[in-house]
Amino acid sequence: MDRRTPPPATAPPACAECVRLGDEQRSAHAEGDYSRESDCRVLLTRHRAAAHGGEE
Repeated sequence: MDRRTPPPATAPPACAECVRLGDEQRSAHAEGDYSRESDCRVLLTRHRAAAHGGEE
């Protein structure tokens, strides 16, 4: 079973933290570090919920 996921969609440009976490997630994916990629995805989801009211 292939657990790798495609890189996330581009984060909203108005939020530096969304951009930073999205870039980190894409970098982790490109390096094959799927654990770090997953961690970034969780952090991005939490950030969006807290800072943007759950915006996806």
